[in-house]
Amino acid sequence: MKDFIKKVFNTEFLPMSEVRKIKLWLVMGFLLFVTIITIPYSTFFDYSLVMKIVTVSGLFLLLFVMLILARFNKTLAAIQVSILYSILIMLYYTQGVSSFYAYIFFYIALSIIIFYQELFSYLVYGTVVLVLGVYYTFAFKEGLVTSTDITGSVYIFVAVLILFYLVNLIHILHNEKIYTDLNYEWVKMNHIIHNYQDDILYYLEDIRQDAQKSPIYESLDFQQAAFELSQFIAEQILKDGKEIVNLMDLYVYIHEKGLNNIIDNPEISLAMKKTSNILGKYLLNENSDMFSMLINFYIRFEETKSYKKDRYSYKLDDLTNLREEQIIAFCLVYSYLARELEKKLEWNKAEANEEENDNILGSVELEEFFASEVIAFYNDNYEMIKQYLNQNK
Repeated sequence: MKDFIKKVFNTEFLPMSEVRKIKLWLVMGFLLFVTIITIPYSTFFDYSLVMKIVTVSGLFLLLFVMLILARFNKTLAAIQVSILYSILIMLYYTQGVSSFYAYIFFYIALSIIIFYQELFSYLVYGTVVLVLGVYYTFAFKEGLVTSTDITGSVYIFVAVLILFYLVNLIHILHNEKIYTDLNYEWVKMNHIIHNYQDDILYYLEDIRQDAQKSPIYESLDFQQAAFELSQFIAEQILKDGKEIVNLMDLYVYIHEKGLNNIIDNPEISLAMKKTSNILGKYLLNENSDMFSMLINFYIRFEETKSYKKDRYSYKLDDLTNLREEQIIAFCLVYSYLARELEKKLEWNKAEANEEENDNILGSVELEEFFASEVIAFYNDNYEMIKQYLNQNK
């Protein structure tokens, strides 16, 4: 119970599947409470004794079905059953007595559907509840409206119910859009980070080879620490943590032989291949989940350079003080622009202009990028630069 309460107060850190499970258990607890108090209230309903016994027994049977589904991790199916359960108990109240208390059950059923924040379920089941609520309000208005109420009170009941439905529909649509945008952003950023980590992994391997160091997984100290930690963690969950040693042996073996070689080996059992595939997410020498966690943990302790206003300056003076490097950079820029202009002229020869072709930097404010000495070098050696760097000629 303590762990469950902790999860309830930390749902923002849980995956959607775990959040659904928590919501399901909360709804099941609420429905159990409502079912229990329904037993004494059933004495006021216009049903036969047999009907009351059958209905209440059926409700408890549905609760048992939800419990079984939840225990076997059939969360979505259990959610659908819980929604149908709330609609059935709503019908049991509204058809058994015509009063304001029965009318409240339309809001209870809608609230349970809203609680799950599932758009499809709300559009289907929520609309059914709304239609039944409007019908009930007009069909049994005598039980809802008293002689002291103002004229048209029944329309107020209908309007409030419809407004409640529409407001929550807009809220669910808004949440769905936010979730979709966040998921798209996560996929995009994950793709970018994955590419960065490929480069990091490549350079780390290059540095390791230059230093003539063996991989970390071959270190006996690393293996001993990994074995002891895994055994300790396993003992917190299992009675015996020694079985984890075999798994760690396989983990080190995958590093040595390679995951693909193990999976493609026909002599290795299917069970071992499945286990190896699961462990593949935690390899140290691949761009895996484990490597991602290690890199993200490491960079939290890396200090970044302080912000500077000229951090993204394109002026060569801010990049290097050496004039020869600035001249080389200028020539590279000139050559690049010449090639780009050549591509443009190949596609648009009808509008080719020889003067524009010759004066590649004619429309550029050179002072914004180059020092006065570099510009002077360009002006003094224009013919030489045009001859040797302009690829159009």
